[in-house]
Amino acid sequence: MSKAKVDETVIVSTEAIAKMFNVTSRRVRQFVEEGVIERVGYGRFNLVDTVSKYITFLKLSASMNQDDITESLDYEKWLHEKAKREKAEIELSHLKKEMHSSGEIEEVMNNMIMNFRQRILSIPTKCALQLINQDDPKYVESIIEASIHEALIELSNYDPSQFVVSEEEVVEVGEEDGEKANS
Repeated sequence: MSKAKVDETVIVSTEAIAKMFNVTSRRVRQFVEEGVIERVGYGRFNLVDTVSKYITFLKLSASMNQDDITESLDYEKWLHEKAKREKAEIELSHLKKEMHSSGEIEEVMNNMIMNFRQRILSIPTKCALQLINQDDPKYVESIIEASIHEALIELSNYDPSQFVVSEEEVVEVGEEDGEKANS
C-alpha cells in the first residue's frame, strides 16, 4: 500500500477561487485588497492557504454579534441627533444675537483696525504742525501722547451694535439652509 503525498502548494486561478467561494472574480480581488486572502502571483492563489484564510474570515464575520451591529446603528443615530442639536443651538444663538458669524466679526474688526491705522499714520503730520519751533520736551511729549491716546480710543470704542445682523440677512441664511436641505 502506497502512501499518497498531499501537495500543499496547489496553485489555482482567481476564477477557481470565485467558484469555490460562490462569489464573483471581482469579489475575490476585493478580498485581496481587504487583506482577507493573499495572492502568490498575478491571478494565482495557494489553494490551501486561501481556503484557510477565507474560513477564518467567515468565522470572524459570523462571530460579530447582531447586538453589536444594532448598538453601532444606535450610536450612529445618537451622533446624528447630537450634531443636529448642536447646529440648532448655534442657529438659535445667532438669531438671539448671542453669537456672530466669522464674516461679521471680520468686517467690524477690519473697519476698527483700518480706522486705528489711519489715526496712527496721521500722528506725524498732525503733530508736526503743532510742534514746529517747540523746544520744550515736556510739551512735545504731551502733544504726541495726546495724539496716541486719541488713536487708542478708536480701538476702545467697541460698539456691539456694529455686529447686529439685519433681519434680511438672517432670512437669507435660513433660505440658503432650506434650499440645501431640499436639494
